[in-house]
Amino acid sequence: MNKSKAILPLLTVSLALNLAFLAAFIYQRGRQRPPAPPREFKGDFGLDARQDARVREIVRKFRINSILFKEDILDKRVEIIEELGQPHGDREKIAARIEDLNGLENQLNRDFIAALLQISDILEPEQRLDMLYRLSRNWFFFARDAKKGGPHE
Repeated sequence: MNKSKAILPLLTVSLALNLAFLAAFIYQRGRQRPPAPPREFKGDFGLDARQDARVREIVRKFRINSILFKEDILDKRVEIIEELGQPHGDREKIAARIEDLNGLENQLNRDFIAALLQISDILEPEQRLDMLYRLSRNWFFFARDAKKGGPHE
């Protein structure tokens, strides 16, 4: 009989702890996280204030345009997947949507290269050489000398 009297308080305490844990969990998930700080242009090429302002503006415009392109690219991919999911998918529609998708991706690449060219026009020759070295090191794993390698090492 003593056991049955002890079980009721234990169940009550257990229920209270579970509810408190659940409430804390829901509270943590419901809290709004502070917005992430804006990403910085991480290219220290020894820019003066005028160059830095112009480069940041070019990078900002490219990022805004790239977000729009990436959303359009995602939409095209979804359309292709939806068409593939149809019982009798039209191959011509799929091919046309793939061409649209490729066009968007190519335009994004052209815009990226155009932004790099605009930045290159702002830089001095030594700064331009440093930028090209860093791009080649990150993209193609080139090293300036035998002691340094790329991020793959």
